[in-house]
Amino acid sequence: MSSKEEDFIEKALKQANDCHEYWQPIYDLAREDLFFQSDDPHAQWDIKDAKVRRESGRPVLTIDQLSQFVNQVSNDIRMNTPSIDIIPSGGGAEDDIAEIYQGLIRNIEKKSNADDAYDNAVNFAIKCSIGYIRVDHDYVNAMSFDQELYVERIVNPFSILYDSNSIEADGSDAMYAYVLDSLTLEDYRKQYPDATSEASFSITDHYTGENKKDEITLAEYFYIEEEDITIIQDGEEARELQEGEEVPDGGVTRSSKKRVVYRVKMNGEEELERTTFPGDYIPIIPVYGEEAWLDGKRHLISLIRRSKDAQRMFNYWASMETELLMRSPKGSWKAAEGTTEDYAEDYKNPDKTAVYRYKQTDSSGKPAAPPEYVPPVQIPVGIVNARQQSTQDIRATMGLYDSFLGQQDNAISGIAIRSRQGEGNRAVFHYQDNLVRSITQVGRVLVSAIPEIYDTPRVVRIIGKEESNDMVGINGMYVEGQERNYSLAQGQYSVKVSTGASYSTMRQEAAEAYQSLVSSQPHLMSVIGDLVFKYSDFAGADAVSERIKRTMDPNILSDEQDPQVAAMQAQNQQLEQGIQILEGQLGQLQEQLNDKQAEIQIKAQAEQYDAVNDARKYELEIEKLRIDAANKQAELDIKRGELQLKQAEAIQRQDNKDRDDLREIIIQFDSGGNIL
Repeated sequence: MSSKEEDFIEKALKQANDCHEYWQPIYDLAREDLFFQSDDPHAQWDIKDAKVRRESGRPVLTIDQLSQFVNQVSNDIRMNTPSIDIIPSGGGAEDDIAEIYQGLIRNIEKKSNADDAYDNAVNFAIKCSIGYIRVDHDYVNAMSFDQELYVERIVNPFSILYDSNSIEADGSDAMYAYVLDSLTLEDYRKQYPDATSEASFSITDHYTGENKKDEITLAEYFYIEEEDITIIQDGEEARELQEGEEVPDGGVTRSSKKRVVYRVKMNGEEELERTTFPGDYIPIIPVYGEEAWLDGKRHLISLIRRSKDAQRMFNYWASMETELLMRSPKGSWKAAEGTTEDYAEDYKNPDKTAVYRYKQTDSSGKPAAPPEYVPPVQIPVGIVNARQQSTQDIRATMGLYDSFLGQQDNAISGIAIRSRQGEGNRAVFHYQDNLVRSITQVGRVLVSAIPEIYDTPRVVRIIGKEESNDMVGINGMYVEGQERNYSLAQGQYSVKVSTGASYSTMRQEAAEAYQSLVSSQPHLMSVIGDLVFKYSDFAGADAVSERIKRTMDPNILSDEQDPQVAAMQAQNQQLEQGIQILEGQLGQLQEQLNDKQAEIQIKAQAEQYDAVNDARKYELEIEKLRIDAANKQAELDIKRGELQLKQAEAIQRQDNKDRDDLREIIIQFDSGGNIL
């Protein structure tokens, strides 16, 4: 092994140990959180208290109140699956290629079960404050030279040593990361027959458990090196200036950095493999829980961390209550000797006894009082209240109450209930928001790596927004009907992640909406019948949709409008414009009428003697205006009547047409109820 390789191993080990010191307190608390939620019978107890109670025969109960909240938060996030959207951002990027990127990423996610990786990571973030997602690549199959990307989950977050200098919430600024893994010596020797050392990576005990004698721990080390390059403006795009290339007159250049992501497999003493990873980012993406910074140091908090003491108290009071009930005797009778002996069976079997008999004298023959019933010891009210308060403390420390779990509380109105549920959702929204940030970084890693992995002419599968599958030729390859070439190395693309219901959920909602609409208005079956069956999920629904589509009016399926309908709409618009003109003229006549009346009043006051003659003159003019207004109003009413008549005729024609169409598409059945 060369001195250069020795220096590299030594530097990697030192960096890993420094990183271990940074993450150790975070991982220690995370381990405690996971153990607290494990199936260990005393995980939610103080170890010493549980041991003392167990040795003395006292109950040590665990009544888990936390899992329901963890599952509720986790499952709510699963129901609102984030989706990666690709947006052109420059350098000759095109919308068509952005759609191919987006469809290709959907196919990558579906083929590699990326949802499992996302759900696993955010579930760890909720339960113990941190989880991870990984992007990798491999050959399509054993007989192919083409590679493909995939997204996978990391089931042991403590096996990751992440860049301690990274401060971004999505890890986009990370410059290195370690993935630690243990192999049996037998598997190690098969995978690396040329290895000269069987030394484990030295700091792995804390993360993967104590190494057994027949195991070895390896590190997969990702790190980024930045190389100085010169870029030149070439038309609208910038590109790297090649070595020895001359800068043309007027050419614009500047210094820049080029990233190279290295991947090295190593044991504690030597490199086993060295390759590069496509793109510009470390392909390990963290998903953080609640993040807090104190004195420049990151602190991560899980959903249940602040509730653990309240859960311990709940278990303690539940155990104390059970203990008291176990120790307290059942209800008994107190009686003088000789008064109940003859009726002992009645007192031994109270369920069979309706009347308790006794002798009025004791064994000495003296008068005795009746037997007295002694009830069992009651549980102290303080214990019952303390247990109930512990339940409230669990909810309060998480900010989640009964309404978040769908239970009834004192909110009566729908608005109040939704408001209370919204408060619970907001209390834990940061977990979903952090997952969205991390999936956005997954998208960046994929977009950055796609041009290098999918760099040869080939046909790829893309998935559309409605989960439609299409085949597209890229980098010079064509499929039938494809009119142009799509180069994935062209342009720059940015990533946006949107959240909402999954496509299957939206499909179900659409089916319910269409079915409800057709049930209330059956005549719409001739208009949207194909959509009713298109979004239904029973067998043969797509075939029925296609058959109905073939019987429908082509004008309904076409984006072009029926000429008759267009002419009718144009005529209606003309009539409406005529009505508006008449209404404007009527308004002007009314204004003139008002002006004349005001003028009459002024004239009457100014010229009392001439007012009579002038008033008669103006009254004639007013009468004329009134007649004109009445004529205009009559003309307006006639126009409105014509419009209503034409609309009625249009509706009648449409109804007749619908009935004719319906007669043509009626599905006939035989006597057995089968479609002919």
